[in-house]
Amino acid sequence: MRPTALVLTAALACGAPDAPAGDAPGAGGPAAEAWGRVLAEHAERGGVDYAGLKRERGDLDAYLRSLARVRPAALPEDEALAFWINAYNAVVIHHVLDRYPGIRSVEDVDGFFDELTFPVAGEELTLDEIETRGRALGDPRIHFAVVCASTSCPDLLAEPYAAARLDRQLRDQTRRFLSDESKGLRHDAAGGVLWLSSIFKWYAGDFTGGSTVVAFFARGGVLDWVREHTPPEIARRLRGADPSVRYLEYDWGLNDR
Repeated sequence: MRPTALVLTAALACGAPDAPAGDAPGAGGPAAEAWGRVLAEHAERGGVDYAGLKRERGDLDAYLRSLARVRPAALPEDEALAFWINAYNAVVIHHVLDRYPGIRSVEDVDGFFDELTFPVAGEELTLDEIETRGRALGDPRIHFAVVCASTSCPDLLAEPYAAARLDRQLRDQTRRFLSDESKGLRHDAAGGVLWLSSIFKWYAGDFTGGSTVVAFFARGGVLDWVREHTPPEIARRLRGADPSVRYLEYDWGLNDR
């Protein structure tokens, strides 16, 4: 997640066998279970225990090896979206671990999002390309599920995304993000200002279904989307409000826990 078209290089662990062809992440199987263990054990306080994961990354590598064999086009849409989200988050972690502990921010790594590639779905894809495949499925809540290893990114969910619970997961992630005044949304009612994450500026078209130049306050615009998806107590405060919109500073510091 960054202000340009997002899309992520690194080699697979050498000498390791391919995952079984039928072991599609998000559809169950050993690889999906391995990814679940990674998240349960190392996703902490919305970030990642990179030091601990660096010492014991066998499960992560098993999951990463499986990504190349999956064919998302053959999956139901919810399963495909879950796959792209999980793949993005796992590849981000992989690229960070390859540079840890010397990395302080993904912004310090040339081409982190648009040059480094990884084998996913039968192709060598950058992070920007992985995210774009997921965004193409049309659910803007993906922006609160993909995590770019930075402080202002959404929290990393401590469980894999899965088709059977995807709508709930995305709903909860969106509300959690918009409840966080430090990075999601802050409403200064007295001052008449609504502070939003820069994600809403960078990807306005995803939330309006149109161009990024769609008027913010137009019917069906970003503000309407926020009102509809934010927690009820925040939505009540925004009802009938006509605030001036500003954007929170984006902190690219590593989400290291």
